[in-house]
Amino acid sequence: MPTQSIPTKKPISINNDPWEAYNDVEQYGDLTLSNIEFTTTNLCNMRCSHCAVGYTLQTKDPESLPMDLIYRRLDEIPTLKTISITGGEPMFSKKSIKHVVKPLLKYAYHRGIYVQMNSNLTLPQDRYLDIAEYIDVMHISHNWGTIDEFTSVGFGAMEKQPPLKAKLKLYEQMIDNASTLSDQGMFVSAETMLNQSTLPHLEKIHNEVVHDMKCRRHEIHPMYPADFASSLNVLPLKEMKRAIHYLLDIRDPETWMLFGTLPIYPCINDPQDQALLNRLRETENVTMRNDPDGRNRLNVNMFTGNVIVTDFGDENGTISNIKTDRLTDVFEQWLASPLAQALNCHCSKFNCLGPNVLVKNMYYPNTDFREKEREMHLMYNMD
Repeated sequence: MPTQSIPTKKPISINNDPWEAYNDVEQYGDLTLSNIEFTTTNLCNMRCSHCAVGYTLQTKDPESLPMDLIYRRLDEIPTLKTISITGGEPMFSKKSIKHVVKPLLKYAYHRGIYVQMNSNLTLPQDRYLDIAEYIDVMHISHNWGTIDEFTSVGFGAMEKQPPLKAKLKLYEQMIDNASTLSDQGMFVSAETMLNQSTLPHLEKIHNEVVHDMKCRRHEIHPMYPADFASSLNVLPLKEMKRAIHYLLDIRDPETWMLFGTLPIYPCINDPQDQALLNRLRETENVTMRNDPDGRNRLNVNMFTGNVIVTDFGDENGTISNIKTDRLTDVFEQWLASPLAQALNCHCSKFNCLGPNVLVKNMYYPNTDFREKEREMHLMYNMD
């Protein structure tokens, strides 16, 4: 564990999003490993139908790897800026909190690393208050247009269903936890996926995120058919663009809105696309984030040591293991792989790093983005 004085961190703000992969391009001139996401548990008190990791959820966690190994691998990353903690539900298992989550949080705190926790926020409030001082972003998925949606979709993949009353209590607890933690100064960020289920309820969801949950940021991400969510209905590109315009029309102008993994790019020669991109760039309190997976982030499984490039799990599977390999070496090997080489384009004029493999396969299967990169560089005289 580091013993030097604790570095100070700038607060998270619209001008300081440490998870933005383009920060590393500006600082180091290239894609750089600066974010590690840890899967700390396979347990969860819910079974959401849209959960991208639903197939990995279990009823009992195996023993996790020794924390000394985890610390050593993190120490080997001089450019590490952010850690993301995910699951499962990271706050579900008290054993995991004590032996895995808290040690990770304290490591990050002493090294001055930003931490995001991905939680459903439905658990007893004292669990979250206990770790509040170590959390920079509490990230929650909020896709519930109605309470019925929460009680059905939120437990849609669970064989033995909890009583309705218990489900309703979790919903109320989620809203109350978000509001209380926000009031106490925690940066709570709610993510909503654009899909057929959320589309009719976007204004209601946004108002709940802003006014009831008091979140500092509302994230919007299109839903892609990955893993557990592969059977759910995604939005056609035309409908997705209309939904984004609608959100920009009805949004609370004082709340930061972050749009991530949008399938809309400067190199696609479509006037409507360019008009939407310009609106997103010019609207106050709105940002677009380049997808971090494979650009500055790797995911590590705390039980097996397996490393994946998160969104590419279906395409590329496990690419290495921390028991044998340094994460910086794994990242360099990934960047040199044919899949990464085919995807990792870069246009400095627009701070754009192109699509991930899910976006490309779904919306642009026949588009060569490296060729698009060459065209854009010629057009705008980019180096």
